[in-house]
Amino acid sequence: MARSEQAQPYFSIDQYRRRFNMPPWAFNGVENPDENRRGCDKYWTQWERDDLAQALDAAEGDLAGILEYYIGARYLIDRDRPWDSPLRLHWGYVLGAGVRARDEVTPSASDFTTDPATITVPAASFSGGESEIVVVEDSTGLALTIEVATSGANYVISIDQYNLLRWSALEDQTDTIDYDATFPAASWLKLADVTVYRQYRDTDTQATITYGPTCCCWCTSGQACAGTDYTGCAFVLDQEIGLVRVNRATLSSGVWSCDTSAVCGCYGGDKVTVYYEAGTDDIPGWQQAIWRLAHSRMGEQPCGCSLAERQWRNDVHTPSVLTAERLNCPFGLTDGAWAAWKWADRNAHGKGYML
Repeated sequence: MARSEQAQPYFSIDQYRRRFNMPPWAFNGVENPDENRRGCDKYWTQWERDDLAQALDAAEGDLAGILEYYIGARYLIDRDRPWDSPLRLHWGYVLGAGVRARDEVTPSASDFTTDPATITVPAASFSGGESEIVVVEDSTGLALTIEVATSGANYVISIDQYNLLRWSALEDQTDTIDYDATFPAASWLKLADVTVYRQYRDTDTQATITYGPTCCCWCTSGQACAGTDYTGCAFVLDQEIGLVRVNRATLSSGVWSCDTSAVCGCYGGDKVTVYYEAGTDDIPGWQQAIWRLAHSRMGEQPCGCSLAERQWRNDVHTPSVLTAERLNCPFGLTDGAWAAWKWADRNAHGKGYML
């Protein structure tokens, strides 16, 4: 994908490119003579893609603060929360407790001389289906945009050539990159430069419960100011609002069992850290809310494409007359900020939305 080390928003910069119908080669800074740039009079550089990625990422964070959940699934940690049972996590739409895990998968075939390039992997390597497939550029750790199709007992991963530019070529880009029809050229990634992973939620790590020391007549052993950590597992009581119960438990052969070993004082614990995956994009209008708010925060308009330029001008416009409610908009006074705020306010926890 068009990529950035500065930020990796859920609504990616490649999705933004498609939304505003920008030609893919020009968006990646490549001068391809066969590409019609459709109203775009400039080529993008890496700093412009970085600027866009940071704006989209900041918009997602601002919206999450109002919604009380993230748009799109991501792995989160609630650290050192005061013990409570049940416990409401910071973020809603909890998919389950656990941490992100990646297992390397060895391709059975590949072809990097075609457009798109293809990588074939055994479908049996992905117990959760094709949604678990991630292809990562080794030098940066950034994921590439891929398409996946099923072929017999295999998955065939397709990657368009404009998504295979080496990071060094993108990062050092001051002028446009010349398209080279003799693919693969030196500026493009090969199979040896990427790794295919199965990415999934590892439920072996869910929670840590900390019991602080109790200095009293029946608890005299141990250090006075050093707590003890115990492993725990989390049961989701209410997915939408992120309500969970965390139990002290031990893991054996993939099965969690209650830990009933004695703890001096027989109390529930002092603090807990929970690892979990949460977020949803099953909310109408989420993409528009992100890019409108991102536009309102960008110092300069996106580069040289008429459709995006028109929308950017709309989103950074501030009316000459503002209502009291508009003046108090926490996202700002522009039309883009106001539209994003109204969307977030409608779809925050406890608010309904119309399908």
